[in-house]
Amino acid sequence: MRRDWKHTRPTPLLPPHARRRGPHPPHPPLAPDAPGELPVFRLPHPPAPIEPFDLAHPEVPPPLHGLTILHLSDLHVRTPMRGRRHHAQLLHALSTTPADLVLLTGDYMDRPGNERAALDVLRDILEAARARLGIFGIAGNHDSTVFMRLARGETRMEWLNNQAVDLLVPAAGAGGESNTGTPLRLIGLSWPEDVVAAVLDEPPTPAFTIALAHSPTAIIPAGEFGIPLLFAGHTHGGQVRISGALAPHTSSDLPPDLASGLLRYRRTLAVISRGLGEAVFPGLRFNCPRQAPLITLRSAPFASNDTSQLWDQQVVRSQTW
Repeated sequence: MRRDWKHTRPTPLLPPHARRRGPHPPHPPLAPDAPGELPVFRLPHPPAPIEPFDLAHPEVPPPLHGLTILHLSDLHVRTPMRGRRHHAQLLHALSTTPADLVLLTGDYMDRPGNERAALDVLRDILEAARARLGIFGIAGNHDSTVFMRLARGETRMEWLNNQAVDLLVPAAGAGGESNTGTPLRLIGLSWPEDVVAAVLDEPPTPAFTIALAHSPTAIIPAGEFGIPLLFAGHTHGGQVRISGALAPHTSSDLPPDLASGLLRYRRTLAVISRGLGEAVFPGLRFNCPRQAPLITLRSAPFASNDTSQLWDQQVVRSQTW
């Protein structure tokens, strides 16, 4: 079922947040963050920029244990990219890394006038990506109405323009024509985002729900409404980081040490990508490499060393990347 939302309201600002610091190991499964230590960023392992992580959530239905989700965000295309090293590297990684779902969370272009170049890059990505269940995307704050009109008419992905879609996930190895499977709901929040409207406009469902948002601040209303999993970008992880906790600018109400990684608020986990492009000018990154998280869902208790239960009152970091 799919519903159009006719009204949007900005996501509310965040309350103060606790800042928990910790390194993350080089490969999944990730250990919980160690309190009192600064996160250490690292270059993604091959095939870069894809980084694999396990994500444990007790609400993941057992049939969805092992479901893989590739998250792409914040390309910020300005000029034609074909033949450039980073673009070729991304396409190679996509073509050699199958996933069940591919989710794109906005900012394909950087500014007006970049529409055609961004559309070409998006086409390349869609041709290279290997998604068993489909490719779904939303718009970000940099994506113009001209770009979105062109993209909806010319690309092979399903846009969730303030819409929800219910899927039936067949068991691995099952035929694609089966009418049986495990229900999964995707909610796409195009800019400006409104989780309240999304939830109220859709009938209740027992299905495991995944929300796509551009801004990570959507974790607050998502947590209030009990959406178990959110994917977002927008911050670029800070893009330039003096240390794991110090970034001059993140374009977010979240504090700098919560600008990327796996965040938690109540029973909602938010995957915040460092993104694949740059603001201001191309290549402007320091101590914060490009990233495309590859998430494997695990039906298991939350992985956390936090015994204070601050996550029930404010956003905390569950894991750093």
